[in-house]
Formats: sequence, structure tokens, C-alpha cells
Amino acid sequence: MIFEPQERLSYLINESWQILFQRIVSGKQLINKEASLQLQLARILNDLGNAYCILPNETFQLELETGHNGKNIDITCHLGEVKAAIELKCFMKSSNRAKDLDMYDALIDIERLESFEEFDIKKFFCLTDNKYYSETVQKGMASSVTLRNGTIYKVNEEIVPLWTGKWKVKRDKPIIFKKDVVCNWVSNNGWYYLLIE
Repeated sequence: MIFEPQERLSYLINESWQILFQRIVSGKQLINKEASLQLQLARILNDLGNAYCILPNETFQLELETGHNGKNIDITCHLGEVKAAIELKCFMKSSNRAKDLDMYDALIDIERLESFEEFDIKKFFCLTDNKYYSETVQKGMASSVTLRNGTIYKVNEEIVPLWTGKWKVKRDKPIIFKKDVVCNWVSNNGWYYLLIE
């Protein structure tokens, strides 16, 4: 049994994700977009979080869409005094979104998470039923913001989208990580997820 609150909170977040992912893979849980992913993860996390309160006065609290520095964090939770921030992305085949912008948005979320100094634990989960994000060698504009399995973004190395100055989109600021970010996808039965801690 893990007794330290920080280790327990990190463990129960990962366990909650594994439970949800296996339910999605088996077809027991249907996910159609990020909002349903957020809701279902929060539901499992809330149940496990309360079960993992083992000290006499320990409490677990969870909140969705917490306002922070002018933007929302998908899920925040506290186990006693230990605080966690969780960002989620869900990219479904059925959506007609621009995949290069999806990947850029994912990298921006990871960069934002790194800046949350007041949180002890910060986790980013990306779920997809589209192998493009994890397996395809992206070309053109997408190659500058790829999430492909095995990709490593080095600490303090500027990531500049190739569309900067060419497209009229507001999503083109350079991204810089405070530590190495490695894209290691897990796949099962046509579903894929990426976890960055």
C-alpha cells in the first residue's frame, strides 16, 4: 500500500485512467468527445479518490473546469493537501478537425501544465481512435508539431509551427518545454492513448 499522499494521488489518477481506458476498449463505455471523456474520468476518479482517503481527517475533492490564470483546467483534485491538475484531449476519427492544429493544441496544453507551479501532480492524457496521431509519419505543416510515437521534444528547444506567418490562425506561438517530453503511446483494439506526466 502506498501511504504518502502525493504517491497515492498520482497512483489513483493513473488507475482511474486505466479503468476508463479498458472500459472504452471493451465497448462498455462510449466516448464521443472530450466532454464525455472528462465526465467519465472524473466519475471514476471521484470514487477511487474517496476510497484512497486512509488517514483519519483526509479528504478527497474534485472539480471540473477550474478557472486558473484566465483559462480552465479540465480536472483538478486534492487528496488532503496534495493538488493535481489534469488536462485531456480526445481526437475522434468522426470529427473533421485539422489534425495539425489538434497536435499543436495538445502540445500547448502540456506547456501550460508545466507552468502550474502550485500543483504537485500534473498529468496530460490524450485519447484517440485514429492511428494517425500515434503511427503516421506526419508531413508538411503537421511535421512541426507531431505527436507520433517515439517523438522527443527536448527541454528549452523551441517548437515553431510551420504555418506561422502563413495561416491566419491564432494558434501559432512557439512552444518551449521545461523538461524533455516523450511521446509514448499505448494502443489496444484500435484505441490509443498518450500520457505525459
